[in-house]
Amino acid sequence: MFNEVVKLIYFLYLLFFILGACIISFLKVIAHDYPQISLSRRSHCDYCSRILRWFEIIPIIGYFIIHGKCNSCKNQLNFSNPLLEFIGGLMSCFLLYIDDFSYLPLFLMLIVLGFSDFFFGYIYPIFYLLALPSFFLRFNHLHWLAAIAIYLSLILLQKIYSLGLGDIEVLTIIGLLFDLNSFLCILLLACCFCLIQYFGYKKRAFRFIPYLTWSTGIIYPLSYLMFR
Repeated sequence: MFNEVVKLIYFLYLLFFILGACIISFLKVIAHDYPQISLSRRSHCDYCSRILRWFEIIPIIGYFIIHGKCNSCKNQLNFSNPLLEFIGGLMSCFLLYIDDFSYLPLFLMLIVLGFSDFFFGYIYPIFYLLALPSFFLRFNHLHWLAAIAIYLSLILLQKIYSLGLGDIEVLTIIGLLFDLNSFLCILLLACCFCLIQYFGYKKRAFRFIPYLTWSTGIIYPLSYLMFR
C-alpha cells in the first residue's frame, strides 16, 4: 500500500512538471503573438517557417529529439526554450510541494509580461488581470501601505530617472503581494542582473520586467525554504 502511494505521488509530480513546462511554452506564444492571436496558428521554425511536426513541439523533449536543429534549414534552435520549460516544470513541482498556489496567478502574469517586454520592449496592461486571483486569495495579507509608498516613490523618481510606467506598476503589484523584505530582495536581485548585463554588454537601457520575473521566481522559493 505504501509503495502504491509513493508511486502515485511521483506520478503527480511528473504530471505537474509536464504541466508547468507546457504552461511556459504556451505563455511564450501568447506574449509573442498578442494581440494577433490565432486559434489556427501552427508552430513553425523561426528561420525557415517550416511547420513543425507533433513530436518537435513536445516541451523539452522535442528539442533533443531533433538535436536542437531544424530538420529543414539546419539552423541551431535557441536552447533557452527547453531551459525555460524545464524551469517552469520545476516551479510547478515546487508549488505542489508547498501546497500553496496562491502566487501562481502572479507568476503567470510576470511570465507573460517578462516575455512581452523581452520581445518588444513594452507590455499590455490587460495581462495584469492574470494576477487578480492572487489578490483575492491573499486579500488578508496584502501590503497596501507599502504598495502605495512604492508607487508614489517610483513616480517621483520617474521625473529624475528613466523609469517605465510598466516597471513601476509591476513593482507595485509585487510590493502589494510580498512583504517588504522579500520585495527589497527581489528588487536588489533584479538590479544585480542589470549590472551583470551592463558590464557584460555595456548596455545602458534595460528591459527590467524579465529581470523582475527571474528574481521573483528565485526569491520566492528561497524565502520559503529559509524561513518556513
